[in-house]
Amino acid sequence: MHVHYLPILLQIAVVYLIAAISPGPNFFMITQLSLAGRRRLGAASALGVGTASTIWAALAMLGLATVLQKIDWLYNGIRIAGALYLIWFGFKLLRAATRRDEAPVVVDTAPPAADAAAHVRAWRTGLVTCLTNPKSCAFWTSVFATMFPQHAPLWFYGVVLAMIATLSAGWYGSVALMFATERTQRGYRRLRRPIDGFCGAALVGLGAKLAAES
Repeated sequence: MHVHYLPILLQIAVVYLIAAISPGPNFFMITQLSLAGRRRLGAASALGVGTASTIWAALAMLGLATVLQKIDWLYNGIRIAGALYLIWFGFKLLRAATRRDEAPVVVDTAPPAADAAAHVRAWRTGLVTCLTNPKSCAFWTSVFATMFPQHAPLWFYGVVLAMIATLSAGWYGSVALMFATERTQRGYRRLRRPIDGFCGAALVGLGAKLAAES
């Protein structure tokens, strides 16, 4: 029976965008990195989230995400690791919020090697945040279980991966750029402590909620 794949692609795209737009660990991590650093650091973290999202999509296509959910100790290990990572990052922000010094104005004067290392760290932060979030596993498993067609042609898999990578990079990259504008940076420097405190508390709360889930 002939399958019209375009509506299925659109459904997957819409559901993914709704999930991505909903505030969560990825959103808070990218906004904080964008506020506290250069614009390109936020973009690098967004690229890390996009890379992780593409990896999760590939794992779901291979059926590994479903297997992961059935191995309780491994699934719980990823959940706890992700929760601890969020709590650790949140406490770093809370500690920064207690400092009375003003947020420095960051300029591009770092040597190329240091600049490259900072971008790698930002990319890795986005990657780890998304990969250690078990909700990503649950999301892809549920989406593909209900909307991914059986016996789909090979090109369909490639289109889905390219679409997820593009949507993820587009959305999270836009978030990073929006929070790294000069106007937003000026507002952040004025309100650095309450913003860091809010983001830190949000990440600690998300981590604690994630760790408490059974």
